[in-house]
Amino acid sequence: MAVAIRPADRPGDLGWIVQAHGELYARELGWDVSFERLVAGIVGGLDAVRDKVWIAELDGVRVGCVSCMTADDGDAVLRILLVHPDGRGHGVGSKLVDTCLDHARDRASSGCGCGPPTGRRRPVRSTCAAASRSSASSSRSTGSGPRSSARPIA
Repeated sequence: MAVAIRPADRPGDLGWIVQAHGELYARELGWDVSFERLVAGIVGGLDAVRDKVWIAELDGVRVGCVSCMTADDGDAVLRILLVHPDGRGHGVGSKLVDTCLDHARDRASSGCGCGPPTGRRRPVRSTCAAASRSSASSSRSTGSGPRSSARPIA
């Protein structure tokens, strides 16, 4: 199976990002539509010049996304990282994060973090690694169902 990362520049890409976040977080974490509204606000607030968004496809089917937003201080901020269950185990998340980090380096950002474009941010790699460990241990310890300790990167 081939994983491809491409810009989110096709009709339906931005809507898919919002829909996939809403459906996945509701199913896996039991969250309500307020999180989908949050993601819709983030997507709606993207600056077409300063911010970049990518879609991951597995054999031509969307399975993930990430954005690299520009904070007021010039740092790059990773947001809306998502890997659909159909894309898990194929390196999709790593490829999305690497794409974001490469973009940040190419534009000479002073740093790259996770979190909102204003306020306190955490370094990307440590946040993604912690989220991965938390998700894996939560799913092993509780089986399927809501995992209230999960933290979205939105």
